[in-house]
Formats: sequence, structure tokens, C-alpha cells
Amino acid sequence: MRKYELTINDKAFTVDVKEFSTETAVIEVNGTAYNVEINDVINTQGPTAAKRPVARKVAAAPAAAAPAPSSGGAGAVTAPIPGSIMEVYVKEGDTVAEGQKILKMEAMKMENIIITTVGGTVTAIKVAAGDTVNQGQEMVVIG
Repeated sequence: MRKYELTINDKAFTVDVKEFSTETAVIEVNGTAYNVEINDVINTQGPTAAKRPVARKVAAAPAAAAPAPSSGGAGAVTAPIPGSIMEVYVKEGDTVAEGQKILKMEAMKMENIIITTVGGTVTAIKVAAGDTVNQGQEMVVIG
């Protein structure tokens, strides 16, 4: 969507807004993906109080758990927090790219889009819609 190059306290940040709606956003800060919940919108300028986005970090998108070194950046996508699987966007044998949506899960009464941080071929899907997952549980294996 949009990419921002920011400097805060002399430290450089690259913020890539992947998705944005009135309730949630998916952003990447210096290569780390986050699902963000938008709590409220408040305008502090002008005579009337309109609302402006204020976001808080909800949960980091899952990092690829790097197994013993193997071919092509393989990894396991794990649950960032406990929740329920709502939808699986991929199937075994699919080729996925880094940053691609692979699952939708509900956690803390919020829908979270889970993206992969590695590219490759989906070798195993260990969850299905309706399954409950624990934090750190392997959901998809990419080889």
C-alpha cells in the first residue's frame, strides 16, 4: 500500500503499510510484520473533535521458526498467540511468497491475518478452519 521512511531519535525506520481498514492494519517495521488494532480516531486540531487513527501493537505476525539449515529458506509458521483458525488460504503443494497471506485466525476477539515470512512450497498444513491453536503451535510448514 504505502511505505514510509522515518527517523525517530536519530534511528531510521522503514514502515510498510500492507493493509489498512477502519479497525485493523497489517504493517511491517524494519522487516518485522505486525497486526495492529485501531482503537480510536481522535482529531486534536480545529474546533470540533473528529477522530484520527490511534493504533496499538496487538501481536507480531508469526516469525518463521528456522529449522536446521536446509534448502531454500524453509520454515514453520507458528501461532503468534492462542486463538481459533477461521480460514486457511493455502493448500499443500502451493508456492508462496514472503509476505503472502496464508491463514486468518481469531484471537482476543479480533481477526488476524497471518502472513509468511519465507517463500517456498507449502509442505504441510497442520490446522483447519475451526481448530484452536496455542501460542507457538506449528500451523503451516514451508519448504
